[in-house]
Formats: sequence, C-alpha cells, structure tokens
Amino acid sequence: MIMNKKWTLANLTGQASPSSLIACLAFAVLPLPVVADAAASATPYLETLEQRVAGLEKVLAEKDAASKTQQVKGATEYAFGGYIKLDVIASQYSDGERALAGVGDDFLVASVIPVGGESGDPHLDMHAKHSRIWFKTTTATELGTVGSYIEMDFGVNQIGDERISNSAASRIRHAYLNWQYDADSSILAGQTWSTFFNVGSLPDILDFVGPVGTLFERQAQLRWTGALSATSSLMLAVENPSSGLYGEDGSAAGASAYDNNALPDTVLRYNAKSGDFSYSFAALLRELAYKQNFTNSQAQAIRGDDSVYGYGLSFAGIWQFGADDVRLQINAGNALGRYLGLQAYRDGVIADNGDIDLIDTVGGYIAYRHFWAPKWRSSLVLSASSADNPNTVAATTAASYQSAHANLIYAPIAALNFGVEYIRATKNNERPVNSDDSGDVDRLQFSAKYTF
Repeated sequence: MIMNKKWTLANLTGQASPSSLIACLAFAVLPLPVVADAAASATPYLETLEQRVAGLEKVLAEKDAASKTQQVKGATEYAFGGYIKLDVIASQYSDGERALAGVGDDFLVASVIPVGGESGDPHLDMHAKHSRIWFKTTTATELGTVGSYIEMDFGVNQIGDERISNSAASRIRHAYLNWQYDADSSILAGQTWSTFFNVGSLPDILDFVGPVGTLFERQAQLRWTGALSATSSLMLAVENPSSGLYGEDGSAAGASAYDNNALPDTVLRYNAKSGDFSYSFAALLRELAYKQNFTNSQAQAIRGDDSVYGYGLSFAGIWQFGADDVRLQINAGNALGRYLGLQAYRDGVIADNGDIDLIDTVGGYIAYRHFWAPKWRSSLVLSASSADNPNTVAATTAASYQSAHANLIYAPIAALNFGVEYIRATKNNERPVNSDDSGDVDRLQFSAKYTF
C-alpha cells in the first residue's frame, strides 16, 4: 500500500536554525556564483540573527522553568484509601448475658463483662461497621510542605437495627493538618491518636481495639515534632482534657466524664531506634477536675468542686527479628484513667468531703507475631491491668482485667486478609457480688479485610 504524504516547509526544514533555512532558500533560487557572494556578505548578519534567536530561546526557557517551579511548589497532590472489613463474632459470657446490647458486641470492651450472674447464652453478631475511608492532601510551598488528613468509619454509632437496614452513621476518626516547616520539624493541629499512645506498637490482631492493658485514645491536640538525630525524635503536645471519677459506695457523686478542666493534658514523648528495636518513652501530665452538687454516703449535701494533678508514664517497643516481631507496652501512673483500656478505670474517686483521690493503675501487654509462611501469620497476645482502688468504692468497681488473643491470618495478596481469632478476657471486681467477684467472656471472631 502506498501512503500519500504531504510535504511542507516544516517537513523539509525540521528543527533547522534560521541561518541554515536562509542558505537552503538561496541555493534553491539563485545561481551558484550569486549565492556564494551573497553568503559571504550575509554572514555577519546571520551570526547576529542566530545570537538574537539563541538569546530569545534562553529567555523563554528560563521563563518556562520558573513557571514549572512555581507549579511544583503550589501543586496539591491528592490521595484516598481505606479498607472494607467484615467481622463475624460469636461470644459467650460466664456470668450473665451481655451487659448492654451493642456495647462490647462489635469489639472487646472488658469493662462491660457481667459478674455475679448465671452463664449467658452464646450469641452471634455480623457487621461491616469498622470499614473506613480516608482522604489526604500534600502541598509543597516556599515555607515547607502542608498536608491534611481526614478519616471516617461507621463504628459505634448505630442508627438502624438488624431487622432490615443494619445502618450505621459515619464518624470522624482523624481530622488534622500537618505543616512540615523544615526538614526536621513539623506542627500537627487537629484530631488524631494521642501523643501519649504509640499506635505503632499495637499487636496484629482482628479485634478492633485489642488487649485490656493497652492505651487507646484519639482526641483534638496541637503537637510539635522535632528530629534529634537520624534515629530519634521528640514530641510535645497539648491535648483535649476530660475527667472520669467514681463516687464512694452509697454516694451520688461520680461520672464517666466531667468537662470542668481549665488546662489541657500535656504530653512529652521520645522516640528512638537502636538496630532492630524501635521504642518510645512518654510522660503525661493531667489536671483532673469536677463540679457537682451531690449527696454523699452519709446522706449529707455536698457542693463538690475540686481539681488535682496527676501523671502517667508509658513505654512501648517493637523488636523485629527477621519477619517476626515482639511488641509490648508498659503503662503506669495515678491518672491513666480514660487512657487505659477504653476507660477500664476512672481517674479517681470523689470522697465524701468532695476532694478527689487519684487511683494508681498499671497495665500492659506483650505480643509475639510469627510468620509460618509468606502468606500465613499468627499473633499471640497476653495482657493485664490493675487499679489500687480505695476501700470506699462500690463492690462492683473493677479491680483488674486479663486478656489473651490468638489468631491465624491468611493473606493471598498483601491487601487481602482472612483470619480467625480466639479471645478470652476476665474482669475482676473489688468485692464479690452474689459470692462471685469475676466474670469471663470467650469469643471467636472471623474477619475478612481488603485494603485499598
């Protein structure tokens, strides 16, 4: 087949310079002697023209480069992702039916384990409420890189029932901006994991929260992060405060959340890595405060108004050896309260005279993850926590918890996981109720998760 091709001046000249173009035209239309004379006399002019064109091209190139640089600095990159997760959970409590329908069914909440009753019937729950989506931006500017991140899931807030729709409302998990104003320093403002909580140390399990002795807290905060070296950094944050307090046995005082704080929770955290061991030390300073008029255990009317200061300390670490790893957390203090195990304990007790007495608590876990093969892995997690409650609290006040998780997870591809997990957790009260001071839950969970 013969293809017709249209020949034009551009086809013939290609990317020829002005001087070569003029020479070609001269050779095409003038006799050879005339061309020779003309070329000799035109050489200075052609050199000048070439210089002018070269100069113009240089200016245009510089302008184009400057424009591209401005576009790179001002451009915003977008990304989104998340995961879809199905949980199938079968549970049985040793000392009664589930305490509150919907609380503790979707994930382990050890504080609602019933104590002092008859063994409950097994029950099954299926949901996809912990599926989530996130969206983030990154913008390069002359003053550093500015990023934003927002993440939502559908957990906790049930707006339908299981008869027809199984609906759940979306909720904000994270919403923050991050300004990397130089190579070693950044400022974060918004809601995300508490700086006190090293989320990277959480074990690889199917349960949504995890062991009873873990820290677990998200809240609004302002955080500064600065690198100290190639393997260490320092964080300083002020975070949203809240106080949870018991009353004495027989007193009307106490609530899970008081909003009477005048000062934020303050956190200082040091992160470092040594070989295959990554770790962090964190210190927390809190004001615990309340205002409440109540009738105490002696039937006296009290105008309660007090504030005290407490502390918390946390060590978290991950030791990597080959594909396997060991993860741990050790937490202690007299104001851990709501930070530990989904507020497994409150921060203190409102005494009959209206003063706040803080509670010493301790909690932690150790987790071992093993890869049986590249696509098969397991985690074993042991955890415990306890509180040194005063003798004046109610008999049903939690004194300690223990939990164990063991699972097997199959990942045919990195983004797709199928797993089964056995969970056992125990709650121990201060004093017996119906001649029993402890209760257990046994749970078997299957999960399918795809990350995108």
